Amino acid sequence: MNSEEICKICQTAPSKYCCPRCNVLYCSLACYKSSQHLQCSESFYKENVIQEMTMVRDEQQAQQSSNKMLEILSNLEQNDLSIDEGTEAGYEEDEHEDRFEEIDSDDAEDVPDLSERLGKVNLDDPDAVWERLTEEERKDFQNLLENGDVGRILPEVDPWWNGEFKVELVQAAESKVLSKGESHLLETCPSVKRVIRSFSELSSKPPSPLMRYNVTNILAAYAFVFRYFNGDFTGNAPEVVNTLISIAGNFKQNSNYDSQSLAVESVCHECRQERLPADKETSRLLTQDVEKLLTGPEQCGQKYRKHFLLAALSDVHRLIVLTKGYDGEKAKASRDSDGGEFSSKFNDDVGELKYLDPVKVRGYLKKIEFMLSYAKDHI
Repeated sequence: MNSEEICKICQTAPSKYCCPRCNVLYCSLACYKSSQHLQCSESFYKENVIQEMTMVRDEQQAQQSSNKMLEILSNLEQNDLSIDEGTEAGYEEDEHEDRFEEIDSDDAEDVPDLSERLGKVNLDDPDAVWERLTEEERKDFQNLLENGDVGRILPEVDPWWNGEFKVELVQAAESKVLSKGESHLLETCPSVKRVIRSFSELSSKPPSPLMRYNVTNILAAYAFVFRYFNGDFTGNAPEVVNTLISIAGNFKQNSNYDSQSLAVESVCHECRQERLPADKETSRLLTQDVEKLLTGPEQCGQKYRKHFLLAALSDVHRLIVLTKGYDGEKAKASRDSDGGEFSSKFNDDVGELKYLDPVKVRGYLKKIEFMLSYAKDHI
């Protein structure tokens, strides 16, 4: 028998299969699972579990996006009721008789409850949702936007890095199954990029001492956009990335920083330059966020010490990948031709995504991959 056809694990039986990861020839499941092939097979099982969890999380994120939309609309309805109650209590009847007649007229129409009207509507389609709102609800929404009070109806954001995590430090060495704590951690956080090259492969020189603070600048920008977009990046990748680049000086201007506080404060400064909301409370929150992302989950052991850091940088990488090939003119034309009343009213607010130049986007990807390698090996 040709030696190339013999199982490379047991060295006796004819080979029937080839491992898709390491290309070793083997004859049976027993050989595939043997101690000689354990490292490869265990990695394969774990990668499949993580991939499955990623799919589940994507479905959960889509559901969460719909739930957030329902909560926003419900808050809008409650806000409308509170305004009406306050108005009715504060105005004299003879001066605002027409106002009360209008309210009575609306009541007489017997408008179905909001949950009824949105029962079969795709909540990720703003035009479809807008069509189901009453004229009064539309006016209230526009007033909140114009007055800068829209935050009143948005659900409170809860960043994933503020979750409670605990991974059992003592586990069976031969176990191929993720523990409950590991599963919770990996399901909650963004997926870490599967292949992160070692820093020595990318550079023959040691990293600059300033590199850590440049990473901090990107983390602070990521934390801001996570809070600004209320933790919902579904379908918003171009806007999210454009905002992130506009406030991350290391991306936008290739700036370098020599302290963590300066790297964070730079993000707040750029926010104000871009007319984004940022004050002392923003600076305090971002400082806390960056510290949490750098230190990682507290009760998950050395194995997951860098998990928050790598997950955040991987999420930035994923979002930038989603913007590759973005064509602003094409996107605008599509909105103009396909959009309904809501899109035509509010899409102008998106503005020009001026930081998504295709050549620069490729440069941002290279930079974030460099940072991932640095973070994995040197932080």
